[in-house]
Amino acid sequence: MVQVRTKEKNKFRRDAWLEINLDNLEFNLKSLHREFNKPLIPVLKANAYGHGADVIVQTLDTYDYIEVYGVASIDEALSLREATKKRIMILGVSPDWAIDQALENDIELTVASLDSAIIIDNKAKLTNNKARIHIKIDTGMNRIGFKPETLKKEILKIEGLKNLKITSIFTHFADTEDLDFCKEQESCFNELTKDLNYPKHLASSKAARLFPDSHSDFIRCGIELYGLENPALRPLMSLYARISFIKEIKKGESVSYKRSWIATEDTRIATLPLGYADGIPRLLSNQFTGICHGKEIQQVGLVTMDQIMFDIGNNSDIKVGDSVELIGEHCSIEDWAKKLGTISYELVSNLSLRLPKSYTR
Repeated sequence: MVQVRTKEKNKFRRDAWLEINLDNLEFNLKSLHREFNKPLIPVLKANAYGHGADVIVQTLDTYDYIEVYGVASIDEALSLREATKKRIMILGVSPDWAIDQALENDIELTVASLDSAIIIDNKAKLTNNKARIHIKIDTGMNRIGFKPETLKKEILKIEGLKNLKITSIFTHFADTEDLDFCKEQESCFNELTKDLNYPKHLASSKAARLFPDSHSDFIRCGIELYGLENPALRPLMSLYARISFIKEIKKGESVSYKRSWIATEDTRIATLPLGYADGIPRLLSNQFTGICHGKEIQQVGLVTMDQIMFDIGNNSDIKVGDSVELIGEHCSIEDWAKKLGTISYELVSNLSLRLPKSYTR
């Protein structure tokens, strides 16, 4: 249920929670469509990057320029099918045992080999069905896909399979920071597909921006849909927790396991009831801050499984039950990613492990 955000205590049985702003979702979606003026393929894998695919899709379903949703696997596809009647494609390869379920639930499959296409065709024939498939070309990612040297011969054979319908052909850029290699991939894809009259998509939002003249019929929007990696867009996710305990410690006393932080003066330590089991990276220990009553407070000591500690000094305004912003308007998850040498994709996906979500407008 979507609710208007208030200062009231949330209704969860936890004092740590995520807030997902659906107004920001719509702002990002409209911004991306206005920028590219092409149909979009929202990527909802990993539970919509930790944002909750079943609720996110309720908002996205109302827009007619959404072509199809992209997920990673059959379990994600079947879960999403319970929430939407729109088209769903599995971006990865599917095992043989998953094909029957995909066909029964109108799930579209990625094909990365001729053998896979033949298996899908045979299964579709048994149900007098026609399976929608997407041809994946490997232009340099070396993950899944047809190799360029075999594609044309094998796609001719696939076109001869009567129970398959090729719905699109696509590829994936390996490194959008390496423009020269991206250009090689784009050139390879264009050359391979120039005589193939199927819809094509090869770019995420960022890649499409780098190559505005690419021969693409759709844009796949993943992390930017959720307001990350692009300062012109609005992040959806915020993380809050309420202080569960406060204690005074003396100069020279340590906090948490391994005694990685030692007080340089008498101070007060506030404990919050969440930790690395909720997706707070242990490697971020002693490196991030929160906001309480508009003031920045420093996280101290090793992040533990269920609790983290903050140095609140002698601030008497801060008390048990007060809310602390850990990610939000003043605390960016992209700052966390930079400190850890990783990407925001990884962090937002992990934050969904056991934290309840509140959807707001």
